[in-house]
Amino acid sequence: LGLASSSVVKIEQTQSSDGPGSDAWSTGQDSRPDRRMARKAELARESRKRKKVYVQTLQEKARRYASKVEALERRETRALASLGLSSVSRDEQHRRMEQNEILRAMALKIDSRPEGKADAEAIKKLLRKFTENSRKRQAQVSGLFDKVKECVVPELQAKFALWILSQDDRFYEESSFWPSLAYQELGISIDQAEKLKTLRKEVANRRNNLDQTLSKLETVRGEAIVNMTSLNKAMDKLMSHLNTEQQAKFAVWVAKNKWCMEMMSVLWGKH
Repeated sequence: LGLASSSVVKIEQTQSSDGPGSDAWSTGQDSRPDRRMARKAELARESRKRKKVYVQTLQEKARRYASKVEALERRETRALASLGLSSVSRDEQHRRMEQNEILRAMALKIDSRPEGKADAEAIKKLLRKFTENSRKRQAQVSGLFDKVKECVVPELQAKFALWILSQDDRFYEESSFWPSLAYQELGISIDQAEKLKTLRKEVANRRNNLDQTLSKLETVRGEAIVNMTSLNKAMDKLMSHLNTEQQAKFAVWVAKNKWCMEMMSVLWGKH
């Protein structure tokens, strides 16, 4: 009986000593979901941190590239000015810089894979601004034709000389204006005056050619405006088949692949 009691005591002691260990193991089992949730939260934080660093890196690169582009544009302007050549206008430079900023903003939106309506709306606004900015250049066409016209039309002195040599014989024989200008003001000789008169036919032909050129210029102006309007409508129709993100990706891809666009420009010029 004493041996049996001793055995019972040992068994109870063993069960008692196993109890806490068993409870600890059970507690460990129950805490696994908590550890998994904590691990997931930690991974999510690390992912957000990496994403933030990545976006900041892209933004920093964009700022550096923008600075380099501006520096190169300033160098180009100075180089052309030193050669006596005119570069693009200040307004055009500003427009190009705006376009580059819009493209960089769209690229960041696409690379960061934004989700939600707000981000889609942001891309849509950037696309609208990009299109409007692109067509600002087209709106300058009429003004550019006016500048071409100014270059084609001769200066006042040339206009006056052409007008004089376009007159008939009565102007030289009966008018008092010609002898007053030619002989008194300019002091030309009669021989010089006769040689000038022999140029009247050639000058008349040149006047006719100039008038025809100006008329063709006005025709081309009208055709250019009509063509741009039609082209814009065709592009709007084309883009309507793409969603907002696809339109943005297309614009960014074209801007990034300049070598491809240069090759395309060469092929375009051959048609």
